[in-house]
Amino acid sequence: MTLPELSIKRHVLAWMLSGVIVLFGIISYNRIGVDRLPAIDFPIIMVTTTLRGANPDVVDTSITSIIESAINTTPGIEHIQSSSSPGVSSISITFSLDKDIDVAYNEVQSKVNQVLRRLPNDTDPPSVQKVDTNASAVIWLALSGDRTIQQLNLYANNVLKKKFETINGVGEVSIGGRRDRVIRVNVNPERMAAYKLAATDLISAFNREHIQLPGGFLVSSQAEQLLKLDLEFHDINDLSNLIITTKDGVPIRLKDVADVEDGLTDNRQIARYNGKPTVGLGMVKVANANTVEIIKEVERRLEQDIRPNLPPGLSLEISTNDSIFINQMVASLKEHLVEGTLFAALIVLIFMRSFSSTVMICLEIPVSLLGAIAVMYFAGYTFNSMTLLALLLLIGVVVDDAIVVRESILRHMSGEVGEALSPEDMKNPGKVALFRSQATKNGSNEVVFAVLASSLSLVCIFAPVIFMNGVIGMFFKSFAVVVTFGVLVSLFVSLTLTPMLCSRYLSVTHKENAAYRLTGRGLDYLDAQYKKLLNVTLRHRGFVLIFTAIFVAASGYLTLKYVEKDFVPESDESSFGISIKTPLGSSLDYTDSRLKMV
Repeated sequence: MTLPELSIKRHVLAWMLSGVIVLFGIISYNRIGVDRLPAIDFPIIMVTTTLRGANPDVVDTSITSIIESAINTTPGIEHIQSSSSPGVSSISITFSLDKDIDVAYNEVQSKVNQVLRRLPNDTDPPSVQKVDTNASAVIWLALSGDRTIQQLNLYANNVLKKKFETINGVGEVSIGGRRDRVIRVNVNPERMAAYKLAATDLISAFNREHIQLPGGFLVSSQAEQLLKLDLEFHDINDLSNLIITTKDGVPIRLKDVADVEDGLTDNRQIARYNGKPTVGLGMVKVANANTVEIIKEVERRLEQDIRPNLPPGLSLEISTNDSIFINQMVASLKEHLVEGTLFAALIVLIFMRSFSSTVMICLEIPVSLLGAIAVMYFAGYTFNSMTLLALLLLIGVVVDDAIVVRESILRHMSGEVGEALSPEDMKNPGKVALFRSQATKNGSNEVVFAVLASSLSLVCIFAPVIFMNGVIGMFFKSFAVVVTFGVLVSLFVSLTLTPMLCSRYLSVTHKENAAYRLTGRGLDYLDAQYKKLLNVTLRHRGFVLIFTAIFVAASGYLTLKYVEKDFVPESDESSFGISIKTPLGSSLDYTDSRLKMV
């Protein structure tokens, strides 16, 4: 028993199979994220090592070169980039795209562990991290007001950051323009020399006096308490009275040789919004999260919870918003999907000249699209420019199989193939139903392999893209997967749902009204013109072949030579960015002054 025969015999089964596809598609549609482009994960590992107080040359020779030499032997490396800045060594390792990021991480970690003993004693343990190339902030907020940068930092870090971190899909809240609070000990070299003290004496005093120690347990018959000996200083005045050493029985305190101040970290970045000093908060999303939903939730919390409770004099504004362009792009593509579906239905209606046939054929469009959407969800894809383009392409592809099946069934019902139903039998509903079922079975079985060959030929075109290597292969993989499975779903629906609908609802006779006759005359005219063109081409076979070959060759040559190529098409987002580069060694204040001029 073939698939069409099973669907005709078990019509409820055909309904349920299509219903399952629709159900999974609707659920998936509500859960799939929305983004601008497909997520491409590059296997990149970052190794960061800190040696406080070391200059770049020392960092390069004693840390960067050693770790880089050890990592070089790791298989699958595309290239290594390293930088040595004051006190910090950073090494970025990019692997080939087919390298598993977890395997690469373990291999790099193992190589780094092998050279730990060769690093300076004061070096912090190297940090090995996977780099998420898609982890960028999707929205930035600017906090400004009549407060100092330190106060803005504290409010952003202690209050706002915690409120935004709980949003579903937000992996991290990045704070830009921040300067953390630090306690600075500004040593006076002259006073140090007068007391005959060295920097190591201060370090020893801090290690001895400014510490926390475990105190063990205080145990009673019914309970026990964990004790902690807190010997740290929590006030600047107390810290200033830290005893460094004693000379002739007189204590030498920290305030005698240094000035202690409550300050901020070195100013390495400046942020302004509308010309005002500001602290930025960026929402970094996790992989495959819904960018639009994240930004909607940020805006909702901003309006309902955060802004009404801001301290007087503070303002929190949205400076950048990635969802604006994404919403415009997705809305435009969704409009094209609806328009394409309607135009496809209109074309089918014009040529079929039957409303019931049009409905049966066009039912395949939403079922196939929802099936492709379900595959997108289980594959972890998002609605983006590539997947929506694939769905748009499917509209014109999925109806082909249903049209072929319906036409074959109609030929059997009309008597072009086999015997037609007599006028007397048409008055008997039982005989009409039996004839319609048998004609549907014969017609659909006749074209099963033709429909199968047609669909598999499309699969053979798009499926190899799934296995392409490189960045382009990863970029187009989601497109190929959606088209391939959409075509397979349409094949399944055309061999199950379409025959079942035809066997139960396709009319054996046509009611010829004015519209039916008008479109019939138009189609007859097109048929006559096509026959004339076909006769001409058959009489001049050589000329047609030569002309076609020249046309194809010329088109290919002109396309390759004059059509510009690009990885991603240009788009107008109604925004632009400006970057400036100052001379090497320029200070932050100098760079800031030039930026103000811009």
